[in-house]
Amino acid sequence: MKKIISVLLLLPSILVAQNMYNVFPVVENTISGTARYIGMGGSMGALGGDISVIGSNPAGIALFRSNDVNFTASVNSMGVETDYEGEKATGDNSYGAIDNVGFVLVNKFDVGMLKFLNVGVSYKRDNDFTRSFNMTGMSDGFSQQYIIDGLYKNSPFDIAKLDYGMYESFGYNWLSLLMAEGYYYDYTPGDDFITDRDGNLLWQPTDMAYYSDERGGADEIDFNISANINDWLYVGITLGVTNVDYGRYSCYLENDDLGKIYSVSNDYRLDGHGLNLKVGAIIRPFRYSPFKVGISIHTPTWYSLTESYSASMTGIDGYIYDTRDEERYFDDVYLKYKLNTPWRFGISASYTFGNYLAIDTEYEYADYSSVEYTRNTNGSKAQNHEIERNLKAQHTFRMGAEYKIGDFSIRAGYNHMTAPFEKSAFKNLGNANVTDTSTEYLNKFEKNVFTLGGGYRYRDFYFDVAYMLQMQKADFYPFYDVDYVNPAADVKFKDHSVMATVGMRF
Repeated sequence: MKKIISVLLLLPSILVAQNMYNVFPVVENTISGTARYIGMGGSMGALGGDISVIGSNPAGIALFRSNDVNFTASVNSMGVETDYEGEKATGDNSYGAIDNVGFVLVNKFDVGMLKFLNVGVSYKRDNDFTRSFNMTGMSDGFSQQYIIDGLYKNSPFDIAKLDYGMYESFGYNWLSLLMAEGYYYDYTPGDDFITDRDGNLLWQPTDMAYYSDERGGADEIDFNISANINDWLYVGITLGVTNVDYGRYSCYLENDDLGKIYSVSNDYRLDGHGLNLKVGAIIRPFRYSPFKVGISIHTPTWYSLTESYSASMTGIDGYIYDTRDEERYFDDVYLKYKLNTPWRFGISASYTFGNYLAIDTEYEYADYSSVEYTRNTNGSKAQNHEIERNLKAQHTFRMGAEYKIGDFSIRAGYNHMTAPFEKSAFKNLGNANVTDTSTEYLNKFEKNVFTLGGGYRYRDFYFDVAYMLQMQKADFYPFYDVDYVNPAADVKFKDHSVMATVGMRF
């Protein structure tokens, strides 16, 4: 533990800073929209003509030639499997959701070079956080107690004089305070907290387990105006208004041969709203060719966020110690701050063969290491340094195709997203609020998305369906031990979604 203690000593003892692992679900890019858009893998940036491009390439709304209104709903199954040193655990969630509601109003001018000036409004479920996660395995000499002992040694307190006011001072790590309240120390004078004088744990675990339940999502309402200039250049701009509602309950526990040694539970909430702008253009390089090229630029989403959290511990005496106890702290901890997501840059190309086949390919770049956290404390600089060190640029490749047979359509798509985390990324508890009592973190790898879809159009009405399979691997750590580099749990995410869109053009 000497290494982690030395690292902690270099940092201020009180850092009111958000942890990047808490905010990453908010900044992570996902694919969402109508069934047609999903069926083509979200690759319609140069093709346009679907309400969902309002959030990818706003110029695509300019390709509408008739008014459009639609509604999209989905059924989703979110699956996850963990493997920790040969011990496997699974988690599954199924739920329904409203994914997209939108309309486009077409205004035909045909005066000079301006052919159409269109307006669009769309609501979409931008990201859904619903998921249950489980991990279990043998301890094999690793224990969260060593990490807590290091936090205590960084900011030691007199256990004999422990009182409830120590929670309100924000001068000591709450995880250490909870363990002290649970009597994780030897009564023999001179012995250390959690460990004896030889550095051995007072309570030796045989196995460990972790469970979390996540709920909520991120929604966005987009307002668009776009123009068709002489059927050659299409331009558009979209104002996005976002809302975040995210909650996570988690519990970590260690057992020995006689039963549970202790467990630490955390309640975490993140709420807020944000604004962003998206601009785009689609051009026909060759006047009478169906080949089109699209470009798009997304500003960061400028978020104002509020997080709240609390913790409780079941000690060796079986008693539950809760930070919300009115004699301890009496409420959740609240923290307000600003967060800026990365800029996004996209380029796309499409080609249509007659009126029966359309293909579209896209590339998008987003540098997650540029995510910026702002608050009027010294924690902002330290947290932004952590983001720069642990996150990196993500490259996203999309392709999609649509084949029409009369009134029917068949679609397919594919997405590949490179890993947003550095392989060496870890959660530095020394760079977190003293009230942060969760030690776990998840490093996600590359992601692959496969989609299939179909549609039918009858006069002014249309009906589309799509299936989406998302697969991603990750490393999960219940805690980070610098000295011994504890093994990670191998994680496999496999999510299935079926969505349907009904709409009318008139």
